[in-house]
Amino acid sequence: MLIGGLHAGRISLSSLRLDHTGGNFAEDALERLREYGIFYCPSWLEEPVLESVRQEFELAFSEVRNTDPAQLTDEGKVPVSRYGRTRTGAQLRFDNDAEFVNRLPISRAIFSQDWMADLAGSYLGIPCTLNRHIILTDDFDPDQEIIPHHFDEMNALKFYVCLDDIDRENGPFQAIPGTTEPTSRLRVNEWLRHEKFDDVRQRVFEQHNEEVIHALYGQFKATLRSRELTFQVPAGSLLVFDTDTVHRAGLLSPGRRRRIIRASSYRGIWP
Repeated sequence: MLIGGLHAGRISLSSLRLDHTGGNFAEDALERLREYGIFYCPSWLEEPVLESVRQEFELAFSEVRNTDPAQLTDEGKVPVSRYGRTRTGAQLRFDNDAEFVNRLPISRAIFSQDWMADLAGSYLGIPCTLNRHIILTDDFDPDQEIIPHHFDEMNALKFYVCLDDIDRENGPFQAIPGTTEPTSRLRVNEWLRHEKFDDVRQRVFEQHNEEVIHALYGQFKATLRSRELTFQVPAGSLLVFDTDTVHRAGLLSPGRRRRIIRASSYRGIWP
C-alpha cells in the first residue's frame, strides 16, 4: 500500500533516473523495479543509432500504409492484428521472430541485449521470455490523453524507447510509482471474475470505485493520482516498468507527434 513508510512521501523523478553506463547499473535497475516498479535512462540511445531506428520505424509503417488497419474493438482496445488503429494513431505489432530480425535488425539488436535478459530473469524469474512482442506506435491524432490510467491485462516487464523528444504536450508517459503490488492483486481479481481478456476492467480510475481503490492502495483516487510522475525526456530515452504499475500516456496536442517502440517480456516460456 502507499500509506505509511517509504511511499508516504512523494517520489521524485531523480529517484528513478539511472545512468546506464554506471558500474552498479544492473543492481540499481533491479532495486528500482522491486521498490517502485519503474526506472528510466535519459538519452539511452545516441546518434547515429537513434536515427537508424527511426528509419526502420518509418520504413515499417510505409510498407503498410496502403492497407486497411484493424479497427479498435467495442471496448476501445487495440486488436492483436499486426497493423491496427489506435485512439490517436496507428501501431505495428511484431513477434520476436525471424521476420522481426530480417525487417528491423537494428531494433531487434537493441531489444536483445544481454543486460535486458539478465534483468528480466532476475525480476520475473526463470524461465521467462525476453521481449516476446515488440510494438511500434505512431501517435499523431490529437486527444486529451492517448490512453487513461490502466494496467496491462497480461502482466509484463516493458522496455519502452522514445524516438522523439517528449514533453507535456506530445503524450508523455505518466506513472504512479509504488502501485505495482496492489495493482497486481486487482488484475488477478479481474481475471478470476471475468476469465476473458476483453472483460478485464484495466482502467483503474474509470472502472473501479473509490472504495475499491482505497481498499487496495490505502488512498482515495485524488490522493493516489496526485502522486503521478510525468516523464519529459529527450529522444532516445529508455523507460523500464512493470505493467502492474498504474500508468498512462497523456495529452497529445494538435500538430504534435509521438513515436514509441515498446517490447514486452513475460514470465514463463511464450510460444
